[in-house]
Amino acid sequence: MRIWKENWLSFIRYGMLMLLVVFIVALLGADKTSETKIETVEKAVEKEVPLTGMHSVQSQMVKRLYGLNVNDYEGVVLYISDSNMGAEELLIVKLADTSQAEAVESAVQTRIENQENSFEGYGVEQYQLLQEHVLDVEGNYVFFMVHKEAQKAQKAFLNNL
Repeated sequence: MRIWKENWLSFIRYGMLMLLVVFIVALLGADKTSETKIETVEKAVEKEVPLTGMHSVQSQMVKRLYGLNVNDYEGVVLYISDSNMGAEELLIVKLADTSQAEAVESAVQTRIENQENSFEGYGVEQYQLLQEHVLDVEGNYVFFMVHKEAQKAQKAFLNNL
């Protein structure tokens, strides 16, 4: 009887420990939303990676290129190449709700595919940039960049959320 009680107590202890581990993992994996203003994130990225050869565009261009209505989000920043022959782009979206992340990711994937189709075959360097793009969803922010220094820009993005 005593052995049975000891085994039962050990079982309960391990069960409680497992529940605690699951709870901690769930807390760590929860969506982290940022209160940082999109302008602050934009300036940090631009400070780290100067956006020379690119320009900021209005909401109509966001709708045209990505199919996204900027009024559905807390903020949207889009820079595109000054040249039709350039693939460089920067898109930062501050989501109104984290449930919007999947739709924005899907829009970005569609944009990547369209750009790859445009540059495949003749824009070898631009096609390579597209292949090495950075797409990152962090809580209520989506970051997408096609640029030779996209990794560096991503670090600035992450450090300023």
